[in-house]
Amino acid sequence: MSTPASSSGMSSLKAQDVLPALRQMMKNLEPNIRASGSMDAAEDLMLHLEERDPSFHRYEFVKLIRSNIEESLGPLMDEEIEKYARSGQAYDTGQDTVVQTMVAHLVNSPAYSNLTQQLMVETKSAVDTLTREFQEEQEAQQALESRVEGPGFRRAPSFGYLSQSSDNDSCGSSLNNSDFMFPNQKEFEQIGEKMDQRQPVEFRLMNEFMCVVPSYWIRCPDKFLEEVIDSTLYLLHTHPTKALGGAEPLTPVHYLAMLDKKAGWFKKWMHGNYSRTVVLRMLKEKYRALIDNAVKKSLEFCESRKQPHSLLDEVTSALQRESISTDSQLQNIGEGKRTTYAGPELEYIYFIHSLCMLGRMLLYSKGRAFFPIKVKDKEVKVTDLLVSFVQLLSLPNQSTRPYTGLDAASLVADVLKMIAGCEAALVECLCKDAVVSVLLEPVKARLKPTKGKKAAGEATLLHIADILSCLASSQTGRRMLLYGEAGNKAGKPNRNISTAAHTIVEFATRALSSTLPSEESSPSYEVVGAYVFVCRQLYSTCEGLSVMHSYKLHACIAEAWRMASHEADIATTPLPAVEGDQTDSRRVLLWEESLIDNLLNFAATPKGLLLLQQTGHINECVDYMYARYAKKLQVSKHEKFGYGVMVTQVAATAPGMVALQSTGFIKALVNELWTQLECGRDDVRVIRPTPIPVDPIDRTAHKSFTAVLNLLSSFPAVYEALAEQKLQNAVSYTFRDMPNDMVGLIERLILVDTPAKMHALFNYEQSHTFGLRVLSVMCSCLDTFLLLETQYKVQESLLGCQAENVKEESNELIIDALSVERNHVLVRTYLIGGPSERKLPPRVLLEDGRDPYPFPLFSSFPIPKSYPTTMAGRSAMKQDSELSRYLSQTKTAEKNQAWLDGCRKAFCKVLTSKPDLAKANVLVDMLEKVVQGQIKVQEETIFPKVDYKVMARDRRDVHGSDKGLKSQSLSAVQQLGVQLTIRYGTHLNLVKNSKDTKEQLSHLLKQVRFFLRQQQRNIDCQLRLLQGEYVGHDWFTSTLFLMMMGKSERCWNFLLKFSTLLSSGYLWMPRLHASAHLPVPLTVSGIHPVYYCSAHYVELILQAEVPAVASAFRMSGYTPSQICQHWLRQCFWNYLDWLEICHYLCTCIVLGVDYQVYTCVAILRHLTHDILQHTQNQDLQVFLKEQPIPGFRVGEHLEFMQQLEERYRQTVQPDMRNLAKP
Repeated sequence: MSTPASSSGMSSLKAQDVLPALRQMMKNLEPNIRASGSMDAAEDLMLHLEERDPSFHRYEFVKLIRSNIEESLGPLMDEEIEKYARSGQAYDTGQDTVVQTMVAHLVNSPAYSNLTQQLMVETKSAVDTLTREFQEEQEAQQALESRVEGPGFRRAPSFGYLSQSSDNDSCGSSLNNSDFMFPNQKEFEQIGEKMDQRQPVEFRLMNEFMCVVPSYWIRCPDKFLEEVIDSTLYLLHTHPTKALGGAEPLTPVHYLAMLDKKAGWFKKWMHGNYSRTVVLRMLKEKYRALIDNAVKKSLEFCESRKQPHSLLDEVTSALQRESISTDSQLQNIGEGKRTTYAGPELEYIYFIHSLCMLGRMLLYSKGRAFFPIKVKDKEVKVTDLLVSFVQLLSLPNQSTRPYTGLDAASLVADVLKMIAGCEAALVECLCKDAVVSVLLEPVKARLKPTKGKKAAGEATLLHIADILSCLASSQTGRRMLLYGEAGNKAGKPNRNISTAAHTIVEFATRALSSTLPSEESSPSYEVVGAYVFVCRQLYSTCEGLSVMHSYKLHACIAEAWRMASHEADIATTPLPAVEGDQTDSRRVLLWEESLIDNLLNFAATPKGLLLLQQTGHINECVDYMYARYAKKLQVSKHEKFGYGVMVTQVAATAPGMVALQSTGFIKALVNELWTQLECGRDDVRVIRPTPIPVDPIDRTAHKSFTAVLNLLSSFPAVYEALAEQKLQNAVSYTFRDMPNDMVGLIERLILVDTPAKMHALFNYEQSHTFGLRVLSVMCSCLDTFLLLETQYKVQESLLGCQAENVKEESNELIIDALSVERNHVLVRTYLIGGPSERKLPPRVLLEDGRDPYPFPLFSSFPIPKSYPTTMAGRSAMKQDSELSRYLSQTKTAEKNQAWLDGCRKAFCKVLTSKPDLAKANVLVDMLEKVVQGQIKVQEETIFPKVDYKVMARDRRDVHGSDKGLKSQSLSAVQQLGVQLTIRYGTHLNLVKNSKDTKEQLSHLLKQVRFFLRQQQRNIDCQLRLLQGEYVGHDWFTSTLFLMMMGKSERCWNFLLKFSTLLSSGYLWMPRLHASAHLPVPLTVSGIHPVYYCSAHYVELILQAEVPAVASAFRMSGYTPSQICQHWLRQCFWNYLDWLEICHYLCTCIVLGVDYQVYTCVAILRHLTHDILQHTQNQDLQVFLKEQPIPGFRVGEHLEFMQQLEERYRQTVQPDMRNLAKP
């Protein structure tokens, strides 16, 4: 892979450019380097310079390197992105993200190698010049001082630069490849002279050398590296002979451990692949005994934990008081410092050193390859070693001690957390039932205490919670906690309550509700909060919530928050000051905040949002979220993204929109948007005129554009925000009049149809274009369009604007940016059809100068004939198929389970082999017979059968009669929906556009409305959505009406039978609106099962089956549940062609309603390439809402959906069936 840019490398970077830039940076850093006090501190300063120096990116040297990196590697990155986008295939599934894979390819490219080589050469040349200048300056300074200051003056030691490298050096992955100050030989001698004579100088110096040399050996020949490592390991490998009857002699490792307890030298040696490869090779080939002995000593120490713990406690405390150089910095041993250590202290230090060494080795595959290790005729595996380490966590002497850093539990916890942060090491080391089981033993002991056995203390429980949190932060560790080592697939129900997740959530719920056994004191807020946080990491994912939801953790957290809130109110009440009150008040306030934060995170999933709503505290949670969102705070320490996804999830429901409005979130968003479009920022100094935006949505407003679309993506939320809200339509507007809600935004940016509104905009064209783009996306939801049109006459307003935008001399419509945008919206809202059934005009002009816009503009309906596509008429020839033959051979009495199974097979065969033969007439015949058979199956029939005629007669309701229905009228939304349906059916040649057809459909909808009204509750609720009948259009009934060629009586008879089946609750949206068949809490929530059940499992399966798409949604701030709810509410109208819509409905009814979930997953999988591309373009929401789904055929994806059925039906279908208990 090469480009002209990559071949030139860093041709523009020369030593004469680098030298002044590097000199400027070093001059600025000189005070900090001198103040660092030691070489390690200086090295640490340089390694973390970007994090600590706010001026890092202003240095000319940094700018110079960045510009050359962009010049050399920028084209390669673009090429890699395009290559990936074209392939449409995910990279290695072992990588967490696509970005990591792309970066890996880039780093391994020849261009990157050339870049680093030339950077090293040119920088080295500049460094050599600086070094020479520095040395000349130092020599001159020394000569001057020798003449002026006399012999009694003592200077601070001078430092020189080590800059030894050759072109033949290998360049590994070590980051320690910069030039740092290094003491010369004379300085080593001075340090040695100043040391206490009772201390071994050679070890002190050797340890310092071992810690410093990794910073330089990348500049040295490979032979030097091997000699240093070989000599050092040889010395450490040396083991003095034990005298007969004498004590165990001290080894070099003992001395090294006293100086460097946590093996900092080994950490640095293992950091880069350049040195790590040599270290592990030599350990394996020549010095394996060093590792064997470390394992042996570690196991011996772990086994000796049965000794009196007071002794171990004493040893740890003694070491705490000592100031031995833990980070390899040279320190003088003055008076009051001990220089002798007892035997147990030395062995404990040796254990610490061995623990840190072994923990570092386990991070790498070649290090894990040393196991199993034979110790005392027993093979020790990695699992055995880790189990021994984990057992140290439960030492009783940890019961009252806080984190110290040198106690065994803290050290083991640090090692385990380090391993948990490495994916490969996590899988092979910690994702073992044996390790996790031992880790949770103290927690299990608190749940079921053993008489006479002391339970683990606070520090132990906190250590365990930290380790579990690190595990739960990755998908691998999370699945380990949920399903155990066997790694049960998410599609299979997990009934094994012995898995770690069940233990953790049981402890958390019982601790919150204060129902733990009373033998021990109740755990502190800190402990309980730590375990609730681990649960939060699990229940914030769909699969985690599916495993844990039976514990009612949301209710426990809500109750604990209510109690904490009450305590906080008391704590903040002014009272006479008492010692310790401030601390207790602070603890209570932090506990209250922690609980509301954890409760809020239930909103991360569709089902979790329902549970949050049922606690009654969604408003408080959203208020807390808004406070943190406004400050741009992180969701948690393990969460990479902010609150964008959670805001989108909340905005998908009616109660969520109410909560967002009540907290001021909507007002703040609208004000920010208005400021970006119309006002600009006052705090930005204007040094040049603002450039005229060339994109329809300016870059500065793109984020607000996306946020608005996320909030208005769901019809229930839109209805809560806009229903019954009138426009102001003022005579005049001042420039200070700023909209504060969505209605004001629509009035000022979308329906700009009066001179007053136009003149009130500073940037009329840009702002109105923004509004029209928002309108276009909103109208992709048919119910939202019907609401906007019936309430605000959107089409009439746009047509009026088009009619006014004409040439005076010819009355021709003027083609400009706004007229083209309006034309697109008008055609989109008038025509209904899938990817091949309608043609939408573009939003931009063509490059053809003669005819830049060959699409006719219009100012009145109907639209020109060039926009609808020509549909083929119905074939008069009867085409036979296996399905039609199977249906024709069936008798009424034969419709049993065996017949249903045979029908499924015939349907699947036709769908996969000859889908064009599965036309509407055959499908309708099949549906009628399948439903007739399913009503006899108890598992399918979950709603009671209602006789419509008897119901109307018993209630003496004249409205139920045909005469009574004719006297009623449909809502404005339903009436406009009827017009759209007939227009679409006429275009498909399914029905005639006649008055009779309209009356037939209207009568059918009235029958359905009356039928469902008798099965609904009268709800006293603040939600506008639930105050009356279903507020949207019945797209399912309209679809059946077209499938049955406008035969309303046939359609009505089908619906009466179909209404008893499970699938009716998910395919027929009005079926469960305010339904008496649902529990009251579910009914008043206003959240439909399609969202909290179907869409929930779409997200669960998508994460497991198509993780790249799931990640793309998360990065974009959008959710799969949002778009799936949108598709399903309108039965894929405008997204699939008519035949595919029929196939979708038949698949869900014949094969099972869980195929609704599998179809959505299959569609998102089909769109993988486009989703990844538009995520990169930051317009995923717009793409998914506005664009149809081209090329998707239900039959072509049926095999994949059947595989999903095999893996997930045992989880999905029971949950969909159990509507009473979500």
